Order: sequence, then structure tokens, then C-alpha cells
Amino acid sequence: MERKDLFDVVSVRGADALPFLHSQFAADLMPLGDGQLRWSALLNPQGRVLYVVAAMRLAADDWRLLVPFSRGTELIEALRRFVFRRKVSLSIDTTMHAVVLAKCDGDSHSPTLTLTLSDITELACAEKSLDLFINEGLALIDERASGRHLAHALRLDRFEAFSVKKGCYPGQEIVARTHFLGRNKRLPVLLDGRGDSPWHSGDVLREGDAEIGEIVCAGTGLALAVLTHAVAVGQALTLRENHRSVRVARSFAPES
Repeated sequence: MERKDLFDVVSVRGADALPFLHSQFAADLMPLGDGQLRWSALLNPQGRVLYVVAAMRLAADDWRLLVPFSRGTELIEALRRFVFRRKVSLSIDTTMHAVVLAKCDGDSHSPTLTLTLSDITELACAEKSLDLFINEGLALIDERASGRHLAHALRLDRFEAFSVKKGCYPGQEIVARTHFLGRNKRLPVLLDGRGDSPWHSGDVLREGDAEIGEIVCAGTGLALAVLTHAVAVGQALTLRENHRSVRVARSFAPES
């Protein structure tokens, strides 16, 4: 079976690369230095997350976006609609591959990533890498989950993937309103569901007969879901689609 990367690598080059990316993505990219990386999100005008990407600065005029689930070309098409007369070029970089180096520890919430020219055969398989991100509570958004969840509901603040202090970007008004008025009532949880039955983003979760949320990002044995209300760690839930039983292994709700 052909091995696939978890991430496409999108090259963003040009004199206006930094101001362009800063104006489109929700994270504050201005403080980054050469070689530094930050998670960010591209939102629609309603503040819902279309993409979660890692933005790496190689230089002020040379960036790489790590785009999950082979959505790099799709992202390029979305961004090109807003380039206008800016000096920016976007393309898929086939010479570089995203490698998960290590699981994070300490106060950092995001796994360490680097871009390398190593041969593809040296990379960890995409499925194992995905479970690593899921375990840390980072929702990587596929096409099915795109546009369904607010950044606050995914707790992207844990990764500094959106800012309420920077200037305007698509969905910024909704992000600010949700942040300052406290209107988000949904929360992400980690699910443990070992078994043969498939699960996918968008699958609906039930507690008894009541629907209480849906899966956002599904790996092999782990998944992230967004629920409408808090449930106890260890609580059993059921997938509506195939009646698969899953267990809430961890909550990523904000501390009260």
C-alpha cells in the first residue's frame, strides 16, 4: 500500500507573503521568527473553521503551510481569491515533508514539527501521526468537518491558533463576540473507541436516546468530538451511524 503524508506542504512566497497570511488566518503571525511555527485557522465569515494548518516562517517572504488530509490544492484555490494585487505566489511544495519529531511536554500544547527533505519512506505513517495530534486535543479538519465548528468549540486557543487582539481577518467579529461575551457552550472531548467499526468526522454521538454532539477528527483508536454539554470522563457514548460504543477519555473544557 502506498504511504501518504498526513500533511500537504503549501509554499507561500513573495514580498507580501507575511501581511497576506496575517490578514487571512486567525492566528497572530507577526511575532514569528525565521524557522518558527504556529498553528492557525482559516475561518469563514460566520467564524466557523474551514482549515487548521501549521504556518512555518522560513523568512518574511517565504512561508510553508502544513495542510492536513491532502487539502493543500483546495486551500490554495481558496486563498487565491483574496490575493488581488499582492505580491504572493502559492504552490504545492513537493520537495518537503512534514515530520512529527516528538510529542510535546511542559507548557507547550502542540507537538513539535519540522520540515525536512528526507525521503518519504523515513516518515511515520499518517495514521499514527494523526492519533498523536488527536491525543493532544488538536482538531485537524477534513473536508467533511470543514465549516461546522467555531474556533472556541475546538479550543484552538490552547494552540494560539486564533487571536482576539490582532486586526481584521475572516470571522474575526464572531471570534471576538464569542470570546468576550462567553457565548460558546460546546466543548471538545477525547474519545477512545477501539474496534473494527469505522468512524468518521461528522458522525453523531448519542447519550442514551439523546444526540449530544459529533466527531470532528477521527483517527484509528482515538477521535475528537464536540459535545453540547459536559459529560463525565469514562462516560460511554454511542455512534448513531453504527451503534459503536465509545468512551470519553478526556475533556478539553476550559477550567472554571
